[in-house]
Amino acid sequence: MADDKVTVKQEKVEGAAVPSAPQTNGAGNGLPHLNASMFFRRLNRLYSSWKENKGNAAWGGVDSFCVLAGRAQQEESGYRKSAVLQIYLLGFLEFPETLMVFTPQKLYVLTGDTMLEAVAKENASSDVKLELLKRNKADGNKANFKVLTDAIQQSGAKVGVLSKENPLGELVASFKKALTAAETEQVDISKGIETVLTVKETEELENIRWAGALSSKVFKLKFMEDMEQIIDDEKSISHEKISMGIEDVFDNPSKIKVTIDPVDIEPCYPPIVQSGGRYDLKPSAQSSKDSMKYDVIICSLGARYKGYCSNVGRTFFIDPTTSMEKSYELLCEAHELCVKELKPGKVVGKVVEKVRKFIQSRNATLFGKLTKNLGFGIGLEFRESCNLLTTKNQAVITEGMAFNVAFGFNDIPIPDSQKKKKKLDSYAVFLADTVVVLESETKYYTKVPKAWSKVRYDIEDDNAAEEVQSKKKSSKNGDSTIHGSVGTSLSGTRNQVLQSRLRDQQRQLEGKETDQERRDRHQAELMRRKREEAMRRLEEQNSDKSEDRKKEKSIKAYPGPQGYPSELRERQVMVDMRAEAVILPINGVPVPFHISTIKNVSKSEEDKATYLRINFYVPGTSLGRDVLPAMQNAITKFPNKMFIKELGFRSTDAHNLNNQFRLIKELQKRVKQREQREQEESDLVVQEDLILTRDRRVPRLIDLSARPHLTGRKTHGTLEAHSNGVRFTTNKNQKLDILYANIKHAIFQPCDKELVVLIHFHLKNHIMIGKKKQKDVQFYTEVIEGSQTLDNRRRSMYDPDELDEENRERALREKLNTTFKEFCHKMESVSERHGKPVVFDIPYRELGFMGTPFKEMVLLQPSVHCLVSLTDMPFFIISLDEVEHVHFERVMFSSKNFDVVFVFKNFEIMPTRISAVSMSELERIKEWLDDIDICFTTGTANLSWKSIMSTIKNDHRFYLDTDDDGVPKPAGWEFLKMEGSDDEDEDDEEAEDSNYSGASGSEEEESESSESDGSDWESIVDEDSSDDPSEEEEDAPSWDELEKEAQASDRLRNEKRDHEDDEDYQRKSKKKKPRRH
Repeated sequence: MADDKVTVKQEKVEGAAVPSAPQTNGAGNGLPHLNASMFFRRLNRLYSSWKENKGNAAWGGVDSFCVLAGRAQQEESGYRKSAVLQIYLLGFLEFPETLMVFTPQKLYVLTGDTMLEAVAKENASSDVKLELLKRNKADGNKANFKVLTDAIQQSGAKVGVLSKENPLGELVASFKKALTAAETEQVDISKGIETVLTVKETEELENIRWAGALSSKVFKLKFMEDMEQIIDDEKSISHEKISMGIEDVFDNPSKIKVTIDPVDIEPCYPPIVQSGGRYDLKPSAQSSKDSMKYDVIICSLGARYKGYCSNVGRTFFIDPTTSMEKSYELLCEAHELCVKELKPGKVVGKVVEKVRKFIQSRNATLFGKLTKNLGFGIGLEFRESCNLLTTKNQAVITEGMAFNVAFGFNDIPIPDSQKKKKKLDSYAVFLADTVVVLESETKYYTKVPKAWSKVRYDIEDDNAAEEVQSKKKSSKNGDSTIHGSVGTSLSGTRNQVLQSRLRDQQRQLEGKETDQERRDRHQAELMRRKREEAMRRLEEQNSDKSEDRKKEKSIKAYPGPQGYPSELRERQVMVDMRAEAVILPINGVPVPFHISTIKNVSKSEEDKATYLRINFYVPGTSLGRDVLPAMQNAITKFPNKMFIKELGFRSTDAHNLNNQFRLIKELQKRVKQREQREQEESDLVVQEDLILTRDRRVPRLIDLSARPHLTGRKTHGTLEAHSNGVRFTTNKNQKLDILYANIKHAIFQPCDKELVVLIHFHLKNHIMIGKKKQKDVQFYTEVIEGSQTLDNRRRSMYDPDELDEENRERALREKLNTTFKEFCHKMESVSERHGKPVVFDIPYRELGFMGTPFKEMVLLQPSVHCLVSLTDMPFFIISLDEVEHVHFERVMFSSKNFDVVFVFKNFEIMPTRISAVSMSELERIKEWLDDIDICFTTGTANLSWKSIMSTIKNDHRFYLDTDDDGVPKPAGWEFLKMEGSDDEDEDDEEAEDSNYSGASGSEEEESESSESDGSDWESIVDEDSSDDPSEEEEDAPSWDELEKEAQASDRLRNEKRDHEDDEDYQRKSKKKKPRRH
């Protein structure tokens, strides 16, 4: 995007566009055009506000007011109320040496400029009359002053002035003397004028939008590129110099390829760049002369377009710590909450209070570091003091207001263990965005990325040789060290995980805390924190369940007898397909039964008659799998009511019963299919239509295959990234649309050591593909055919044909990786531009391990947000943010492999087991889980998770450390640490667990496990359960006694086996004997 020439007039669709220069008056002199209708419209609005709120403190009960515009003092701010009011009334114009006196019926303007004469000609259309007075140097404007002071005195005793302004100029000084001589009471009306300016018209909002777009462009194309270049080149440049470089762009916008008249734009303030541990989060901060440090960098800047302001601020992290990431993520959540709550009708103070309580509940320490306010109103004034985002502001938010939502945490201390490494004592995080309150939403007018993956950078560490090699390899493949949304974010997280091994080896050499000790300490703290989070989550879930109760279906065939079908015959069974009912004659009276009440139906023929037997669902019997939800609810709701269990019918004429038997079966089949279809589609969400981008340059990937197939056969087509989603179009013109808002995880897997290169979308809500609902969609291209790799045998080490073939394959892999990666980058940019950012994840093959999540062993690869296996179907994806706990099963010294069980935060979802993971991977998986803050436990046996989850769901004190009687117990998942083994009943329960695969061990392990069961195991349990250790020592048998007991046990076992063999033999012999007649 940075290489494209920006043509202002052609980019009004995109948020990053910048508008063209203002219109001129048509005279060819380049002067801006003065809009008379706008002038009188805004003048009437000013008068309405004054008259309606005259008694308020903002206006101070003034009877008239005057605005004096002279030359500003050098030390005065550029946002003088006199200049701002002129721009508001006259457009992007400012007339110095001008006096404006507002009386109830007339506006007097004393000026030397002739442009206002055109406006005065349209005076008749306004309720407020405009009278122009020309400056007269001959008498020193005495006559003009006489007209103005008389008008003021006739209006009343109180006159409003801008007392905080001290403009220079002879005209202003002379009028002040005349006003003082008139003996009027002067009252400051700054607040009154501010209240008029807070709510913007459509044209004003458009100017703020362009100002925000310009701020975003300057931030991304100037500051961010300069910052990344400085880090890449390891330069030493001061904050002040970087700030001046940004400010130069406003004088020459063509530096960032923006075609706009520099007269229309200016910076709101000198850009603020800070780093090195010294931060000031106030808008009045200054960039220091210190060199920029590669630690935590904060930048904020604002662009002003046609007098209207915008502001944007971001924090960037170089080699961040985990605590920095958590602080920033909390700030992002609070910032999003604040913007979301700024809605019409809400009180500013209550919005701020809600955000502050959110921060305090999440982190009380950071709450103490929060800035005093959360931002302020913005517009013609950079800081609208009457619209501060504080708890004291009781103003009501109105549609058309604009806010600079800007706040952060300052002076956050860095732990002592990291101070030496980071060379920082404290740091700050800050975010600022310009937003506008509209009727249906609060919209961002500054669009600079703020996701964690876009603001963190990982630079090279001299001590990490492994990391250096990884970066060199990635740079050869075309990955950028500093930027690139796919490359940067994933590279940074990859380094963070891989660096841990080298750090732990160094700690052991230095005699410091080892890897195991650090991990155990972190896991204990993590377990405690997870318990607290889980308790809060369960409270919210319980409240949601009480509010959102699903409405139960009721069984109803007809509203009354009048609804019976007209073709109903007396004393005959009839099936009404339309009403889904079976009408049965009972004592000659037709009684309808809904098809859902019928369990089964049978037909038989005896004694030249046909019998039809109908069985119904009743309480106290097994309902089976085919019972419909409506009938199940009825039985549960009325367990003590009278139910009909069975009805039988006999007829000598088999024709009708045969026909009705067939219709009942057909109706049951239809209803069952319909219920299954409704159940499948129950969690489908109606999605909005795809908005197509009418541009030939739309990001596109061609010649792709899709899984699952859109039809019964293999599907080929093209994937395109449009405004709000992607579209896959097959060669037969079938279409599949996936919206950005429905993408939960987007994963790009290169074809390194794989047969395919793929893009995978894991969705939030199911979509229908063919006749089935799907939550995973994949688009891929094969590098080589799978059959070719098996049949293509090596002929010779130096065969030139084979060498050429390998080179072609290597070139094809690099080309496919580059093509897919470019598409991912473009799709990220398109989705972010339209407010639905999609960030691609890349699996870390070097952290992968083999396991069996289904029936086959596959390579499972961690990524930033998931654990995936995507090369073959069925796809396996676990969202790491949904995982509550991980438990390792069958971890024993004698085992060659173990199982991993992922327990989810939603206890309604059964835990997922990955079987047969090699024991050599155990420490590596533990390290990975610890790095991503997932707590885990280890056990020696497989557990029955079905019964465990059933118990946990009904235990309201699961996360507490005491039971209902106050007796201490393990809190949360701590009980898994005590699970050293299973009871002998566990083997029976284990068979019920469908997730466990029998391929997890060898024959030797099976024999060992079988030997460990039985009486020996029970005796060990009994010994462990003894309360008194001294008693245990006194009663302990000697070795000779134990040997005798073992021999006796073996003898009994052999006798029992021989007895069973004799019984089997006798049984078989009886079967072989011929029957006597």
